Amino acid sequence: MKTNKNKIFLMYQKQKSFIKIIIALSLILLTACSASQQGKGSGTPDGLHITFLELQPRTELRQNEFFDIGLKLENRAECDIQGEICVRDTLAESISGVQDDCQSFELRKKDGNTIDSENIYFTDNSYSSVSGDLTSTIIAKARYSCSIQLTPQVCVKPTIEDETICRTKETLSPSTLGLRSAPITVSSIDKILIPQKDSIKLETSIHLRKMPEGNSDNFNINVEYEGYGQLNCRDLDRLNFKTNTENIINCEISVNVEDIEENPLKISLNYVYETSESKQIIIIKEGDK
Repeated sequence: MKTNKNKIFLMYQKQKSFIKIIIALSLILLTACSASQQGKGSGTPDGLHITFLELQPRTELRQNEFFDIGLKLENRAECDIQGEICVRDTLAESISGVQDDCQSFELRKKDGNTIDSENIYFTDNSYSSVSGDLTSTIIAKARYSCSIQLTPQVCVKPTIEDETICRTKETLSPSTLGLRSAPITVSSIDKILIPQKDSIKLETSIHLRKMPEGNSDNFNINVEYEGYGQLNCRDLDRLNFKTNTENIINCEISVNVEDIEENPLKISLNYVYETSESKQIIIIKEGDK
């Protein structure tokens, strides 16, 4: 009798250990899935961040004092960027102490939590021609290029009656879109299928969002439905990223299909983006204070 009890106890302990192993493996898998989801693009508009390095320059400078302008550049976009950053101040050239100068830069795209950054220095600046205490603002302005591509799968069908597999009207989910963080990025896509005499028209409304800071005056978009060619996008000349944080582009294509198809909708964005950062300083004339 005692032997049977021992056997039952051992079996219970083995089952208990087995359950613990299953729970541990489940937690590992859940953690891995969560990390994988976090690694995907959030679709939040983001790009180059400019920060003045500490005390470069100091907020209070004396006449004839030489100083550096130090800037930290961080690329938080999911696109490789390259461009140019320039510095100036807001005083007339005759009394300006900042040499108008530019430097080029290249930064790799954001990869998970890894953000590429670079420090840039503009040296040998000095205010020598001031007639009294002055205030000025140092402005660092950057222009850089960014290119991203999204390839969500979009379904089409010969008729609009059957809604089981392919919906006639829908908003593509974030998981379907494969979102990318960039200065200007796609935030959502609305799709509708419109029947025509000998084909079906695929219409898309592509919602674009930009960072709160900065703007673009050189924006290009190309939309192609795999196997059927380029979509016709309307009113591209009305896009305004200087005053609007969100713009909508309407694109369409007629396709002739015999059955349901679900093909990639290739959306390519190429543009130049401009952003700036500033710092106010005080220049104290020699002999004052």
